Parts: sequence; structure tokens; C-alpha cells
Amino acid sequence: MASSWFIAVLLLCCAVGLQAQTAVPVAFSVALKSDDQVASDHGPFNTDTTLVFKRVVTNLGNGYDVNTGIFTAPVKGLYYVTFTGSAGESGSLNAALIKNGVNIFAIYDNKHHHSSATNGMALALEAGDKLWVTLWANQRMFDQSRLSTFSGFLVSPM
Repeated sequence: MASSWFIAVLLLCCAVGLQAQTAVPVAFSVALKSDDQVASDHGPFNTDTTLVFKRVVTNLGNGYDVNTGIFTAPVKGLYYVTFTGSAGESGSLNAALIKNGVNIFAIYDNKHHHSSATNGMALALEAGDKLWVTLWANQRMFDQSRLSTFSGFLVSPM
């Protein structure tokens, strides 16, 4: 009888702990342009430039700032982050995901205009860590109908 009680308490504690971990969903998906109908390049710029993705599709947990283009992790955890870019008129694209000022991963494409590249990675983030996409100097990124996107979600709190 004591072991049954112990198992019931253990299961209840695990269920409450799991529920507490997932109580705050965190996910964001944004596209570079706010208008699907207008096709255009962003860039080239003379310097490395933080891209501000204007169309917010999802922003659970309010971690993405549409004014700065920066995602701030609201909770410590394991996140999956990805971004896709479409090459502009020059046919050349080179951009990177930056975490707190450090280049984490990049995309590159020089095939032809409107080709695209994608990269993603699981990242352990502390609450307050910042992520953004930088378009390197003299590069372009094209968007229309959500071709260039930046997304991430909390896989598991830590």
C-alpha cells in the first residue's frame, strides 16, 4: 500500500512539473516583408545590417521584437532556430544568425537571383540571450510571400 501511494505521489509530481515546464509556450515565425504583394530586395548595404522581419506570423511568449528584428529568449532552455533567405537581384546572398554578437551559423547562395538557402540549429539559450539575422555588407535578401523567414521555438526548458 505504501508503494502504491509513493508511485501515485511521484506520478502527480512529475505531471505537475511537466505542466509547469510547458506553461509558457515560446515560438516565433516572422517574414522579412509585411506585404505579400510587393516583391523587393533588402540591401545591398555598405555595412553588416540587422534584418528586421516585419511580418509576424507567430510570437508566443513575445520574444520577437518587430521594431529591432531581435528575438530575446524569455526562458532558459533548448531552442530550435532556423532562417531562410532568398537571393536578390544580384544572385548572391550571405547572412548569419547572431547570438549576443557572435556568429552562430550562416546561409550562403550565389547560384542565381531568387534561389534560396536555409540553415538551422538547436541552441541552449539563457533567459535574456538575443538572436538576430545579419545580412553581410554588399549582399541582398529578397522577399515576397514569406520567402525569407526567421523562426524558432522552445524545445525544452532547462
